[in-house]
Amino acid sequence: MSAPTPTRWSALPLPLVVVLLLASVLIPARETWRIMHLLRETTEVIEPARTLVDRLELGLTTESSALERFAASGDSADRARYLAAADDNRRLAAIDDLARMLGGEAVGRTFAIRERVTEWRRIARTIVEDRVPAAQRADALRSERASYEAAIDGIASLATYLSAEGSSHRELIRESERSSLVVNAALVFVALAAVFAVSALRDRERRLTVTVERRAQQEAALREAAEALAAAFTVEDVTQQIVQSALRATEVRSAFVEQIAPVRGDAGATLVVRASAGEDAPPVESTIPYGGSCTELALETNEPLLIPDLGADERRCAAAIPGGSGRAAIVVPLGHGGAPIGALFVLGARPAAFAADDLAWARTFGHLAMLAYEKVRLLDEARAGRAQLERVIKSRSRLMRGFSHDVKNPLGAADGYAELLTAGVYGELSAEQHESVRRIRRSLRGAIDLIEDLHEMARAETGNIHLSLKLVDLADVVRASGEEYRAVAEAAGLTLTVDVPDTPFIVMTDRVRVTQILSNLLSNAIKYTARGSIELRVHGDPAERAADRESWAAIEVRDTGRGIVADKLDAIFEEFVRLGPSEKSGAGLGLAVSQRLAQALGGRIEVESEVGRGSTFTLWVPAQKLEAPAETVLPPAGGQPAVAVSSRSSADDERES
Repeated sequence: MSAPTPTRWSALPLPLVVVLLLASVLIPARETWRIMHLLRETTEVIEPARTLVDRLELGLTTESSALERFAASGDSADRARYLAAADDNRRLAAIDDLARMLGGEAVGRTFAIRERVTEWRRIARTIVEDRVPAAQRADALRSERASYEAAIDGIASLATYLSAEGSSHRELIRESERSSLVVNAALVFVALAAVFAVSALRDRERRLTVTVERRAQQEAALREAAEALAAAFTVEDVTQQIVQSALRATEVRSAFVEQIAPVRGDAGATLVVRASAGEDAPPVESTIPYGGSCTELALETNEPLLIPDLGADERRCAAAIPGGSGRAAIVVPLGHGGAPIGALFVLGARPAAFAADDLAWARTFGHLAMLAYEKVRLLDEARAGRAQLERVIKSRSRLMRGFSHDVKNPLGAADGYAELLTAGVYGELSAEQHESVRRIRRSLRGAIDLIEDLHEMARAETGNIHLSLKLVDLADVVRASGEEYRAVAEAAGLTLTVDVPDTPFIVMTDRVRVTQILSNLLSNAIKYTARGSIELRVHGDPAERAADRESWAAIEVRDTGRGIVADKLDAIFEEFVRLGPSEKSGAGLGLAVSQRLAQALGGRIEVESEVGRGSTFTLWVPAQKLEAPAETVLPPAGGQPAVAVSSRSSADDERES
């Protein structure tokens, strides 16, 4: 069950509140700064500029009046008054101040006014200083009047421009104040909405936290239930664990399991309560009819059922619980391998005690229960199969022992009579008769050897391989085996070399069994090597090859035969498997018996082979002394062969074979 995943909008309100808080500070601050800037331009630039323009216009008007009086009277007093007014340079400095304050378009206007005023004063001084001839005086006065009017027009135009700028600034101030109010109101509204959204988000997160914690508890309980169900090995144990785990996982009032009882005679199917726990749970072995039950309904849909009120549910299904009215229930179908078993009932203490998402938990719990029942079924089948296999193995072993006993004795008797014929007890034989008897005896010995292999296999499967553990010099065993098969190898055109250490290689093992294994390996090497050589050697191996022993001893039989394909390396140790051509003699038991004997000695046989280059068979045996009990029995057939370790002599063991 996964936790509820918040949508991408769930994380939006909180950052939005932060942004709105910043906006509610920055936007009004920006608008306030803009208003203050406009006010400052109006009060510190435009209004003072208008005052300067008015003063300039008044000063020029006064200066022009003094000039006109002088031009009309020619009186020296009027000239002095004009010169006093004209020498006042503050007006021109005021024009320069206007240019610096206003900037932009106003600079060009103030520059043009300065040029016009300067030109007008130049003409006026030529008139005042009598530098204009009388004939040109009228023209000079007209030119002075035109320059004066141009200067006055420029000043009037500048005044109009300043008045328009002042009006524009005042309008911008009013618009900024209005927009600031609107923006602030919008920000407050959105901030309030974000606050409500944050509050709703906090409530939702709180609910999600509760849901997540609840689901985490359910998942932890499901893990515990899985562990408990995994530890159950019978149907009864599983059923009881289902009820107990359901109580722990849901913390409900009670739980019980109804199982389908076998149908007897013509009676209809019934349900039996096999396990129950909690308050007001029905007693074990309570029964109700299967037809019309909640269990039947759940098994038909194969899905958990959520019943808000058992007594008032419109489906009106029955359950083995008295007084079900006023109690909610979840019914979980139980089964395995397509076979229905029954249903688990989880009961709440009140109506609507479960939510729809509890069905997800119930579905998971049903799967766990199904796996537990399936595990028990497989274990039962495995136990039954193992018992059947053990019966088959014992039966085959008895058959082999009986067969080997009943067939070996007649074959031995026939070999004895053949030996008497060879010895001449019944008269001298011709050369051809001697050869025929020799072939008869060879066939009889082959049959007896095959019976011995079958007998060894039967004893290995039933755990009756007897070992005589003694201190053995492996170098001597390998040397003796090499000498025994040297003549056979040379007769086959092969070279047999023996590589053993000069000092004794002492281990605790069974000399006869090791010799038997080496005989099988050397026999196979000679049989399947057409040309080349066979090498027999013994050596020790580092301790890291063993998990619980100090060291190992290895006996290798290496040949230059045709080799074995990789996918057949494991098959050669199986019974009655022969990879060679059909003309080679043998029943395919030698390696199978040798591997079981090696395992009985505490080791194993390994093989490395490459097609066309030969094979190496290695017998690994423990190289340290074994503290063996009087008798050790290991699992037969399917695991390491059971071994009975005793101090009987090898001869006794051979006789028993």
